Amino acid sequence: MKNKLKSVSKYTSVFLAGAIFATAGSAYGAEAIKTIKAKLRPDIKVSVNGKPLDASAITYNNTTYLPLRKAAEAVNGKIELNGSNINIVTEAPNNSSTTQPTNTGNQNNSQSNTQNDIIFIDSVELSLQVTKDEVELFHTRVKDGIIVASFNEKEYTIEKYDSFYYKETGRTYYSKKFLLQFYTEAYLSKFTRYTVNFEKNNLIKH
Repeated sequence: MKNKLKSVSKYTSVFLAGAIFATAGSAYGAEAIKTIKAKLRPDIKVSVNGKPLDASAITYNNTTYLPLRKAAEAVNGKIELNGSNINIVTEAPNNSSTTQPTNTGNQNNSQSNTQNDIIFIDSVELSLQVTKDEVELFHTRVKDGIIVASFNEKEYTIEKYDSFYYKETGRTYYSKKFLLQFYTEAYLSKFTRYTVNFEKNNLIKH
């Protein structure tokens, strides 16, 4: 029995490391690392598109967590680590049997231009400034397989094009439209502006 308890304890520690909370930019140092008590839930069965996920869940504060790597791989994604930064990269599965809608070249160009016109702000610059101004900083985490931002005790889902991880700088950039949920237009105007070329996965400073 003693050996069994040691085994479960060791597994839980590894599991918690995989279910680590992520915060915006370099705000990781803004909060101390805490030891928590969570419940290992082998009774919870998780499936992705009907295929069982080979991982056990844990529950903490009425929220269910899964290992990031297992969850990402289940949706054809992968985990990228850069120090204390975790980036989840997902790619749409190549399904030749799916019929894609036909678009004209002009429609595609219009959509691409709209995406590339989105203004982004560096999360590290934002984190440093709000800490200096003693303004509340939003925090991000994975909840039920979805990345959400917490601010003023409310949660906001981070949608596609709300954030962009740039490998060259190892930083995450958030869209101005997304940040306007937390900060005013005047406050955000003080930060460096960026746009993203999503076709080339490139960041452009303005």
